[in-house]
Amino acid sequence: MRQSPATLLSCCQTLTVAFTHKDICQLNKLLTATAERHPQQAPVQTKYDWIDAIQNDDLIYHHFAAPIISQITADQGQVYVLADLQWSQHAPAPIWLQLTFIATDHHWQLYQQRDLSEKPIDGIR
Repeated sequence: MRQSPATLLSCCQTLTVAFTHKDICQLNKLLTATAERHPQQAPVQTKYDWIDAIQNDDLIYHHFAAPIISQITADQGQVYVLADLQWSQHAPAPIWLQLTFIATDHHWQLYQQRDLSEKPIDGIR
C-alpha cells in the first residue's frame, strides 16, 4: 500500500500528541522496534530508553509546531518540526527535529529522531 503525504502528516500529528501527553502505549505502537533518538550532545537512545526518559520526566515534549514534509518515497518519509523540549532539569528550549518514518502495509512508524542544531532548510520559518 502506497502511503500518502496526508497519512504521513496524520501519523506525525498523532505522534506529537502522544509525545506531549506521555501516551506510552501509543508511542510503543508508533515507534519501530529499532527506533532511535539522536540528541545533539548525548548518547543515542534506543526506543525503550527513549520511552523510559519520557515516562520518568527526564525528557518532556511541551509543544510542537506544524510539521513540514521534507521528502517522501513509497517506503520512507522525512518530516521537520519545531518542538519545545525539556531534557532533565534544564529549562524548555525550542529545537528543530528531523523525524524519519518508514511505511508499513497500513501506516507510518517513526524510525529515527535527530535533534538539529539549527533550522534545517531556508524555506522554513
